[in-house]
Amino acid sequence: MKLKSFYKQMDEWTAQNIPYLFIIDFEKQKPILKQLSDLKSNESEIKYEFPHYSNCSNEDKYIVAKSDLILEKKPYSFDSYLAKFDQAQALFVKKHVDVINLTTPTPVHLHTSFENIFRAAHAKYKVMLKDKFVCCTPEIFVRIDEKGVISTYPMKGTIDANIPNAEELILNSPKEIREHTATAHLLKRELSEVANNVSIPRFRYIDRLHTNDKNLLQVSSEVSGMLKDEYRTAYGKLFDKLTPAGSIVGTPKKEALEIITEVEGYTRSYYTGVCGIFDGKTLDSCVLIRLIEKENDQFFYKSGGGVTSDSIAKSEYEEIKDKIYVPLD
Repeated sequence: MKLKSFYKQMDEWTAQNIPYLFIIDFEKQKPILKQLSDLKSNESEIKYEFPHYSNCSNEDKYIVAKSDLILEKKPYSFDSYLAKFDQAQALFVKKHVDVINLTTPTPVHLHTSFENIFRAAHAKYKVMLKDKFVCCTPEIFVRIDEKGVISTYPMKGTIDANIPNAEELILNSPKEIREHTATAHLLKRELSEVANNVSIPRFRYIDRLHTNDKNLLQVSSEVSGMLKDEYRTAYGKLFDKLTPAGSIVGTPKKEALEIITEVEGYTRSYYTGVCGIFDGKTLDSCVLIRLIEKENDQFFYKSGGGVTSDSIAKSEYEEIKDKIYVPLD
């Protein structure tokens, strides 16, 4: 579907209160839009589990051995990451950028199928596009309630929970404070374009994530406001304005995108895109991180992190590897 038609159809279905699911890839080249009524079959090409929505039957949910969920990582060398890291930091001053989300694809070997990973993983949001990708993400993007309150929840800052004083370390780290503050205020500015009375009611709170490798602490914030009248039934127009998500780009957004395009050297595709569900009254959506994508006959787990002028390349490289996991209870 062409992007212009995609957004127009979203607006029409929203105005008619027709429930639908949408996926917008990072580059906005392969958007997907389906009515929920077309995704009820177990044979559906898209499977999803959101906090309040799912098209999976009980038969889809069975226990998969943890050994089958181990991902054999084949990361690119630190030197190859360092070259991109240095190139990005060199462009910070030139383009007056505070932070960018620098990502990379890591080849992985799977011991099981996308379907089994989808069934076994425990995540706030799970999405699977048949033979394309499986995603188990903790990151909320945008939620809109029946009254028109719109909220977004940027995640910035990850640390191994087993490190002594991990919570204190990440909450007091100047680098992490700078990165998260820049991202939260970017999202506040972006939300102010589509909403009134935007504020940050919760700033830098901790979520605990359980993985097949280790436990992680993740720092998030909440940014919210009241939708402007012109966006109340124009969700296509709204998501055109808000994507790609600021939390996975950087700030200022335009210049950060320019650096990403120049430095990363690969197509993110559905990774760091957005998936959402409109139920006819409310909307919930997520950022497509913690994602394994199939390209030809190879599998890649795409991951990344925020890079600032204070960042240490080795730490960022280790964080990228830490984020390669299947989330478990």
